[in-house]
Amino acid sequence: MEQGKIFLSEQRGIEESEISKTTMTFNSNAYFDEHKEPFRNLTALNDQLLVPRGKLEVSVKEASHLLLIPITGDLFYQGENKDTKEVNIGEVKINSFVAGSKFNIHNPYGWDFINFLQIWIKDESIVQNQSLKPAAFNMNENFNHLIPILPTITASQKALPFALSIGQFGGRSETIYNLKDKKNAFFTFIIAGAFEINGRLMHPRDGLALWDINSIEIEALSPEATLLCLELFA
Repeated sequence: MEQGKIFLSEQRGIEESEISKTTMTFNSNAYFDEHKEPFRNLTALNDQLLVPRGKLEVSVKEASHLLLIPITGDLFYQGENKDTKEVNIGEVKINSFVAGSKFNIHNPYGWDFINFLQIWIKDESIVQNQSLKPAAFNMNENFNHLIPILPTITASQKALPFALSIGQFGGRSETIYNLKDKKNAFFTFIIAGAFEINGRLMHPRDGLALWDINSIEIEALSPEATLLCLELFA
């Protein structure tokens, strides 16, 4: 039987500093709520604002994959080797880290804030850092469809324990997401607009976890409604 849990936008934790504002779907940093424990190996989904010219320094606490997704404005990512990579709107940057790693995220703009998502997926099997090239997607060319985000992984690189899709839909447009295996779990985050997902009404920045399910029915309820979908492999 299908089971699920909604994570409402207005119930997220908030942490602010002089350079950033972090809104957290799950327990993260100093924020703790007994009802916001990680979902399977999805340990954090942080909705981040970074001030103009701001630099965010991040330390990795446990071996994990990081998905960086710009929402408003491009960003620059700098790893421990000091190589700087630009990540643009319409791209996803995926990195894998061992515990204790560090990196920076920069806002290149002099006047504008940027908004981006940090999504963390725990994976104790990671034994070395891995940086994948940003994977591009085009929602205009694929309007009303979920777009699988397919980073290029070489034979020497470790396969990822999840699948990511992103899509933008017009009002009353529908789609179905079929899980690769019923043992897998599903999580969706509404970036913009409103959706009905398996009978549940979802608003901007709400999250929904589903498990013990084969497929998910998705209907957009507003123009240019945008969401991301994560399938977490068992």
